[in-house]
Amino acid sequence: MFPTLGRLETLRRALQTQQLAVDVANHNVANATTPGFSRQSPVLGTTPPYTIPTLNAPKVGQVGTGVTVLAIRRMREEFLDYQFRAHAEQLGMADAQSSVYHTLDVLLNEPSDTGFAAALNAFWQGWEELANRPEHIPTRQALVEVAQTLANRFNGVRAEVLKERSAVAQRLALQAGAINQIASQIARLNAQITSVLASGRQPNDLLDARDYLLDQLASSIDTTTVVTPDGAVNVYVAGHALVDRDRTDSVQLAVDPTTGNISFTWGSDGSAVAASLGSAAGLLTMHNTTLPSVLADLDALRDTLVAEVNGLHQTGYGLSDPGPTPPGRDFFEVLPNGDLRVLPALLSDPALIAAASAPGVPGNADIALAIAGLADKLTMLGGTSSINDFYAAVVARIGRETERTAGDRANLEALTRAIDRRRQEVSGVSLDEEALNLVTYQRAYQAAARAMTVVDEMLDRLINGTGLVGR
Repeated sequence: MFPTLGRLETLRRALQTQQLAVDVANHNVANATTPGFSRQSPVLGTTPPYTIPTLNAPKVGQVGTGVTVLAIRRMREEFLDYQFRAHAEQLGMADAQSSVYHTLDVLLNEPSDTGFAAALNAFWQGWEELANRPEHIPTRQALVEVAQTLANRFNGVRAEVLKERSAVAQRLALQAGAINQIASQIARLNAQITSVLASGRQPNDLLDARDYLLDQLASSIDTTTVVTPDGAVNVYVAGHALVDRDRTDSVQLAVDPTTGNISFTWGSDGSAVAASLGSAAGLLTMHNTTLPSVLADLDALRDTLVAEVNGLHQTGYGLSDPGPTPPGRDFFEVLPNGDLRVLPALLSDPALIAAASAPGVPGNADIALAIAGLADKLTMLGGTSSINDFYAAVVARIGRETERTAGDRANLEALTRAIDRRRQEVSGVSLDEEALNLVTYQRAYQAAARAMTVVDEMLDRLINGTGLVGR
């Protein structure tokens, strides 16, 4: 016969199990909007049965002793995590490049009436107008003004590119700090997780926190992870350990004093961090390659413009220049910081503009016509492109890259979101499902409580009612 107190123990287990199941559901509901949280589910199982002892049939059967929670399972699919992080690395790189290209496209502001191309066309037009009226002082003054506007526009574009490069450098510094911070948090979680697992418990919330950090890290830098037998996660970047159980290495910023290029190095040995994906890799490419290339193109355009205009202007004469040799006066000059400006003497006295090829001939405009002709002269890229066409090609290249990186970013974002939706289907919390679970656990709890009341009444009758017959 099954012991009477055993029946109470069976029901006590039922009450405790359903109460724990309710606690798990409550935890799910409370964290329905918590980033990185994975739905948890109680795994119920029977407790060891009670074998009924008899004299005639010792193996007559067994009686169940109730239910218990074998584990609280974390609903998570590791393969989907791997897919998400792999695409997050690509998305981080595309997002970083797209944002910088978009900034370049906006600051160039082409085509527009206020961009550098419009100022360049106005400059050539100013020389054509001067060729028509070389002795007219207001026309000369107008040329000086459009030339100064051209210089200001060029200086503005160049300064914005330099400013963007500095901004990217600041973002890289923030990236390094964020990577180091995440690595430290993962190392601390590793220590806590291994401790909890060693005690035989399941650290579901700690595992969620660590996975969420790994998701964030993936968008910054490409990593590989290895789970150790005791439950820690080692994080590697190109084979170098960023996180080794509860220890971390650090990512440092190194600046080349000659080129200004930035690299990531390991704090432990100073070797290069071989990052190829993630926002850090994207920003490094933009800072060290793309933006210097744009600056080099702008400087080449400036230097060619200055050399060609000055080369012709030095051979000409102003309205009051005597002969027999030209004064050799420049029109533009390049300042030590790389800025372009019109020669201050020309700003003060436009009569000094050398439009003529001979002295004492106010109507002569040979030099002005030659400089105006530079608009179509093949002076760039080894004599294969004009100044205007070269700048148009630079703008077109940036425009194409802006569209390409924006398209890549949009595609990767859509793909990453689709994978994340699949993850949420597995690990996300459904409030409707949890509400149903709560009702189910509540009814089971009520039934166990009612059964305990029945056993209690039986015991009461047995204890208090026995021996009263015949009294």
